[in-house]
Amino acid sequence: MTDPLAEAGLPADAAADVPRVAVVTGAGGGIGGACARALADSHDRVVCVDRDLDRAEETAAEIGKAGGSGVAVAADAADPEFGEQVAAAAIAAGRVRCAVHAIAHEEHTPALELGLDSVRLSFTVSPLAAFGLFRALATSPGLAAGAAFTAIGSLHETHAFARCLGYNAAHGALGQVVRTLAHEWASRRIRVNAVVPGWIATPGEVVLYGEEHLARAGRALPFGTMGDVGQVAAAVAFLSSPAADYVSGSFLTVDGALSVSLARLPEGEA
Repeated sequence: MTDPLAEAGLPADAAADVPRVAVVTGAGGGIGGACARALADSHDRVVCVDRDLDRAEETAAEIGKAGGSGVAVAADAADPEFGEQVAAAAIAAGRVRCAVHAIAHEEHTPALELGLDSVRLSFTVSPLAAFGLFRALATSPGLAAGAAFTAIGSLHETHAFARCLGYNAAHGALGQVVRTLAHEWASRRIRVNAVVPGWIATPGEVVLYGEEHLARAGRALPFGTMGDVGQVAAAVAFLSSPAADYVSGSFLTVDGALSVSLARLPEGEA
């Protein structure tokens, strides 16, 4: 495998002087923001990407207050040039060692009432944007050897929850993006994995369900509580670290045993 620094015209020993960069899309959200903050501990810079620049800047500022370095970038995953835009900003910041895609579109609507535009958007911002970003980075001369790409997946990939057709289908496609890229890029030692959260307490979930409903639902989960964004971020940080340098094509589930507790047979009538 050729050295990206050499391809960029830099001497091999310049690696120590090039900032180690982590890229997080959706960094203005609950899970994305937590991932960005967690990766700041092991990287010189974190490129915080969100379509809302103010939210990206908030996350970058939090990283700065904690002693790290965050760079805010505004980019919309629905834009066909999203991957190239983010990759260019990331390479300008240093040598990219990891990237995390934490963007999805979720609409809770019965299938008969669901518009095709909503389904298209789910595919555009999740599997297509993730592939575009990872491909742009993989073809860049500024990618570090042994780089790690992680997608934030969902239990919806394998569980066909009602009223979530677009989200379900998009995550099914995202899973195949992860598996295929891990397969094809293994010889280049580019690792591609997914972290699969269960029901996590995020601001977005509060908007969808309300705090009271989430509190009741949390008590009914196997662990008796909702998951926390920090727990998801810890899994991402592991997959992005040298400790996982032989892990690729894996789906690390962080759900407090929720997925294995969903299988139940109908009880029938007495």
